[in-house]
Amino acid sequence: MKFKAAYTNTMTEREVMNRNKVLSLAGECMVLLKNDGVLPIKNLPNKIALYGNGARRTVKGGTGSGDVNVRDSVTIEEGLKAAGFEITTSLWLERMDRVAGEEQRQLQEEARKQAQKAGIEEAVFLSIHTFSPKAMALISEEDIKNSDTDLAIYVIARNSGEGLDRLNEEGDYQLSEMEKYNLSFISEKYEKVIVLLNIGGIIDTKFLRAQDKINAIVYIGQLGNITGTAVADLIVGKSIPSGKLADTWADNYEDYPSSTGFSLNDGNVDDEYYTEGIYVGYRYFDTFGVVPAYPFGFGLSYTEFKLFMTSTAIVGDCLRLCVKVENTGSYPGKEVVQVYCSAPDGKLEKPFQNLCAFQKTGQLLPGETQEIVFHIKVAALASYYDKMDYWIMEKGKYIFRVGNSSRNTHIAAIVMLTEDTVTEKLKPLFSDEDMTFSEISRKGVVAYTYA
Repeated sequence: MKFKAAYTNTMTEREVMNRNKVLSLAGECMVLLKNDGVLPIKNLPNKIALYGNGARRTVKGGTGSGDVNVRDSVTIEEGLKAAGFEITTSLWLERMDRVAGEEQRQLQEEARKQAQKAGIEEAVFLSIHTFSPKAMALISEEDIKNSDTDLAIYVIARNSGEGLDRLNEEGDYQLSEMEKYNLSFISEKYEKVIVLLNIGGIIDTKFLRAQDKINAIVYIGQLGNITGTAVADLIVGKSIPSGKLADTWADNYEDYPSSTGFSLNDGNVDDEYYTEGIYVGYRYFDTFGVVPAYPFGFGLSYTEFKLFMTSTAIVGDCLRLCVKVENTGSYPGKEVVQVYCSAPDGKLEKPFQNLCAFQKTGQLLPGETQEIVFHIKVAALASYYDKMDYWIMEKGKYIFRVGNSSRNTHIAAIVMLTEDTVTEKLKPLFSDEDMTFSEISRKGVVAYTYA
């Protein structure tokens, strides 16, 4: 069966159905990082001061294989207008457009030269060199006065994709000085400030977290051609954010154990050595006691939840955990229950904890509860012993922790294994003798923990 793009001038029933499906799921993909109650906007003002390089040049997807051709794409500005808001900063947005347009023109001119020098097509060169405006239009007192509102939304955009790694520099992983200036300026001038992160990967949030007058921060990611509509739905509470971070967001770039050797940082873009070993992502931060900006699995909601353990039991070869989730707030919402396991050290090092199960609730109304039942195969907790070519569960205590992020859990059960148990025997098919490097070790390190 062949699937092809539609060639008709009007949207097909399939396109409409898929668009509506994506829109219905988009709110569940966005992650609420901060909210002091400004979201959702209850008494809708008809005016919004909209700023940032992603307001009009909203990134719908990445570059290369991360992007697709679409009939139309709704920017955040267009989405807010369609929801009934009046955007009162059109003069600033036009200045920003001119700045971005000139920057893109210069990039294309440079791409033409570089492509000719490398002997490749200009379009190919541009496809692997991402563009999101680094230059920025200054926000002035006149812009503030003309906006005639107490609500500002600032959209920080970063494009990314295959063929070019993110750089630890201003306008990329770091905020630019102009972005910092504009954000500080509007934080002093507007009563309510919302920051939207229209980004395909992590950026440094230290500056944003230091601004007490920024009322809300939302990681919207790249939601495709309905990004603007989905954002408007979230702003007014038509959809409720219930996404969780699939990465640990570090407080400092240097906190990532691979930061020194990553990409251009060590001048070697041909080979990358995974010296982290088993300590990738939250396993490193939790094991080595490094405090993150936002932990793995983190994500707020417009409402609040409480988790209660109702029962634990060994059933066959599984651990069964039953968790009751209650919506204790005043909005409907969904929660993601996460189960982590801390395995005992023995011959092999172990990370402080591993995610071993997770599940999202249905939509819970205020006061409503739902029971989540996990069946965790005990043998899946084994570790690979490369010297003996087998998977083994070493004897000791296996501590199961339940919560809603890697740094917000409570111990739910402890399973005692009285003897070492090999769960699977394997055989090596390839030699790694020609590729040796040192992996980091937790020896002498004090892990994150709690009483």
